[in-house]
Amino acid sequence: MELRQLRYFVAVVEEETVTAAARKLNMTQPPLTAQLKLLEKELNCSLFQRKGRRLQVTEAGRHFYQKASAILGMCDAAAMEMREYDSGAAGTLQIGVVSSVQEGMFTKWLTAFAGQYPEIRYEIYSANTYQLLEQVRTGQLDLAVVRTPFSAPDIEQKILREESLMAAGRPEFLGGKICPAVSEDTPSVADAGETVRKGQREEAITLKELNGKPLIVYRRWERILRTRFEAEGLLPEIRCCTDTAQATLALAGGGMGVGILPASAVSEAAGEQLKICVLQEPNLTSRIVMICKEHGLLSRTARLFWDFLAED
Repeated sequence: MELRQLRYFVAVVEEETVTAAARKLNMTQPPLTAQLKLLEKELNCSLFQRKGRRLQVTEAGRHFYQKASAILGMCDAAAMEMREYDSGAAGTLQIGVVSSVQEGMFTKWLTAFAGQYPEIRYEIYSANTYQLLEQVRTGQLDLAVVRTPFSAPDIEQKILREESLMAAGRPEFLGGKICPAVSEDTPSVADAGETVRKGQREEAITLKELNGKPLIVYRRWERILRTRFEAEGLLPEIRCCTDTAQATLALAGGGMGVGILPASAVSEAAGEQLKICVLQEPNLTSRIVMICKEHGLLSRTARLFWDFLAED
């Protein structure tokens, strides 16, 4: 199997016809078709089935497309990095970040780092935690900044922050008046607790007080929250599961229920229409974690960023 065969295969999948793929690859159809047949023979499976003039990818073909794309991505990234090193540049940092962190503290971290290393260029990818874990595993990303909970014993991790969870909802669900939201400068559990003691921004709320209220939660926290409620002898009313903080806040703002999300994911704008309360449960926290496949195998550029945040 050769890299050119993988590029041919990926092009045909994305263009959906051999004619269009050949045009994109600047080659004629016969050798392209011949290479695809050789690839199928080597893999001992059919990668395409014809639907009229178009080629439809088989189940095996879809699986192989993901693998081929990951391999080509790693090769392209390695080639680009070596070209940049040869030209005297420090290289490119390919980093992923979950959306709930990207617009707040991650932006501050990256701009501070870029101020120290102006020669580095960046490729930033946004996805959920599990997608970023897989991209780090396959080498498509150097690093990623993700959120717990997740299980990945094969991935090297560095905890950057630990945060309290917040309850965000309209006053009819949480009572009282709307207060300004938690600031992006209040990332840690300790900071959130200090906010409560001052009594200026958020009140505290317990699981018992949330019992019977419709909840909007992150999908991967659903089981954890149910377990904590049940440990208190309560049965939560989880009305909706989402994958992002933005969706949680939007639905809470629309009056669907009370959103449960990390402190730094609550924007200032949310506090204009929602009441924000600190969830008074010390065992329910969210950690912001930096991950890589193996620190010792990081490029110089990625290692600089890892060390920069590790010392922050």
